[in-house]
Amino acid sequence: MTVVVYLATVLALLALAHVYVTRLSRGTALVLLLLPLVFTGRALLTGRVYAPVELTYTSEPLYAHQTELAVPDPQNRMLSDIAFQMIPWRQAVRHSVAHGEWPLLNRFEGCGDILAGEAQPAPFSPFTLIALILPVAASFGFTASIAFFLAALGAFLLARELECSEMASLVSAAVFALGAPIALQILWPLGFGWALFPLILMATRRVVDAPSIRSAAVLAVALTLEALAGHPETLLHVTAIGTAYGIFELARRDRKQRGRALAYVVGAGIVALLLSAIAILPMLDASSQTVEHRIRTEFFAPGPLRVAAGLPRAALLSDLLPFARNGFRSFPMARAEAGSIALALAIFALWRARGRERWFFATLGFLSLLASANAWPVAQLLHRLPLFNLALNDRLASAVPLCVAILAALAVDALSDRAGIVMAGLLVTLAVPALAMRVGSIDTPRFVAEVVPLAIAAIVVLLVANRKIAIPVLLALILLQRTISDGALVPANDSRIAYPQLALFQPLQSIHEPFRIVATGPGLFPNTATMYGLEDARVMTAMTLTSYDETFPAWCRRGGFGFNQIDDLTRPMLSMLNVRFAVVPDGDPIPDGWRSVVADHGSRLVENTRVLPRAFVPRNIRAGVGNDVEDMVAATDFSELAWLDLPGAARDLANGPGTVAIHSRKLGFDLDAVMTRDGFVVISETAWRGWRAYVDGQPKKIVRANHAFLGVFVPSGHHKVRVVYLPQAFVTGRMISLITLALLITAALVLRIGAHASSRRRQ
Repeated sequence: MTVVVYLATVLALLALAHVYVTRLSRGTALVLLLLPLVFTGRALLTGRVYAPVELTYTSEPLYAHQTELAVPDPQNRMLSDIAFQMIPWRQAVRHSVAHGEWPLLNRFEGCGDILAGEAQPAPFSPFTLIALILPVAASFGFTASIAFFLAALGAFLLARELECSEMASLVSAAVFALGAPIALQILWPLGFGWALFPLILMATRRVVDAPSIRSAAVLAVALTLEALAGHPETLLHVTAIGTAYGIFELARRDRKQRGRALAYVVGAGIVALLLSAIAILPMLDASSQTVEHRIRTEFFAPGPLRVAAGLPRAALLSDLLPFARNGFRSFPMARAEAGSIALALAIFALWRARGRERWFFATLGFLSLLASANAWPVAQLLHRLPLFNLALNDRLASAVPLCVAILAALAVDALSDRAGIVMAGLLVTLAVPALAMRVGSIDTPRFVAEVVPLAIAAIVVLLVANRKIAIPVLLALILLQRTISDGALVPANDSRIAYPQLALFQPLQSIHEPFRIVATGPGLFPNTATMYGLEDARVMTAMTLTSYDETFPAWCRRGGFGFNQIDDLTRPMLSMLNVRFAVVPDGDPIPDGWRSVVADHGSRLVENTRVLPRAFVPRNIRAGVGNDVEDMVAATDFSELAWLDLPGAARDLANGPGTVAIHSRKLGFDLDAVMTRDGFVVISETAWRGWRAYVDGQPKKIVRANHAFLGVFVPSGHHKVRVVYLPQAFVTGRMISLITLALLITAALVLRIGAHASSRRRQ
């Protein structure tokens, strides 16, 4: 099924490129279609999962099933974000869409997390929406394949735009698409964003060269896809480079053409912003509420860039001599390599190729390499620029392989036996330091991948005069080199090990009212519960609500596994968080206030007998603004007292009493509240900006309860209460995007009808 979806999507994209950008021969289209399968084919063609799902077996309760399911050892621990964030987030998006909801709220994480505001789930990207057709874990094979394809197609089209031959452009496609940054980051939105990079450069040059509605439309589409890809930092980097490239191309045009081109470029940018407002506005609104935003603005951005001594030199060495580190998978630095064959061709291009573009890409590649290594002065200067001072600019490493790829394409069209001499020289340059290194300091497979194909390539270029033979051989050697080096960075796993059903969770399937689950220590690694339809109070996300983070001292601790860990299940606030169940080691004593439910494979499911419902009426409230977290740490019963953020001096007041029942959920809750007296209902959903409350259809103000949650005032009597998460930023963005899309479709139809009528009149 994954293969079918991939083929259908690729054929549609190839048809669009053929009609609206550049004519493609059948052979070229076939090579571009097959290129991603060099890396992903072992999964797609065998029904396996192209994702690191084996990492979920590094903690209980899945760890105990490792042997019976023949789960392999973790292949690449750097991909943990894929297993514990990207896959569960897509499952949350899938759940929202399947239930007819806008993908705004992730109910499965952190007492109600964000989806569209998070950006990285990329819920509005057309490629995410296509992927939802497939089972979630399997869909990442499609995501990787289509990202590799877009990277290859973009690099090919950019090279063709620079008047390179088809074969040279295919070399460019292979070098960029299978380069180290894309290969490693392909399942992150970061990688998908960089995969679109050459499309934006191609479209920018097309608009400058031939200003028209068609070329501006191509640029607008490329920019919109970039904005919807889910990585704002990459959007910043890519559009900044695109702007620099546009200025470079405009510089050699006359004033009249510059004006027309600039108008179309600006128009395309505005259209892209309007189309992507549905994604950009919620992200901007949410980010300002987060711990991460505060860290970057208050601690990271101010002052000079701080870089550890020796780090730039080590990073540059790792890219120039990629085998000079024993075991890449434990190496945390950014990488910018594209393979020694491509590097040799790029060097040759600077020597022999024609065209001023080679100097732009050489300069861009050099500056990006310095930025990727945090080297002076490039990294320091970037850190002084607005927005760039909030970004991790070492990720500009991803621009280097495209620069090398374009230079390699230029070199292929100017190929001569002197290129073989350059390759031989680079071979010596790589081999001599390797011979001088101590035993055990070399990554042997990577060393072989760098030098052996390079040596063969040098011999081919020197001895084979027929370029129709030599260039395809070079392309094959590049594919071989990249496959040996990085083809196994992402594992291809048996689909049966992707989040199998567990007997431990069977008793939970019949429970209808909302509840949350946790685990002690590193158990049930956060977001794993999402794959079982369970809601985890803990959080491991890119954007954490600041007020929620501030409650951690009352119920958990910041652990060393990248998420907040629970060591003591008797903390009273866990009951307020609606934590009804927990996974604990089978041999551990059952905590006070909890009871055993079921044990399986060394893990035990226990139930909290003191849990409070998701929505409840506390007997008393403490109104005012004060040190509520300190008070909450010492609290013993959250049903007795709740803290409400209300103006005025702190005071304790009786509340209610009343009862609340939840009878439906859709982007929030529909509640039946029966209040003996006026009072506040407390709902243990994190208080992201955007929650709205209605009592009997009338809007009511939401107040912050227990520091990070929701409180709604309900008068005495029987009332229907609706609490829904619908941020104004999303409402505005949705309206802007849909109106823009409708206007564009209307304009396209009018132009099409007008062109057809004009054609008929000429006949």
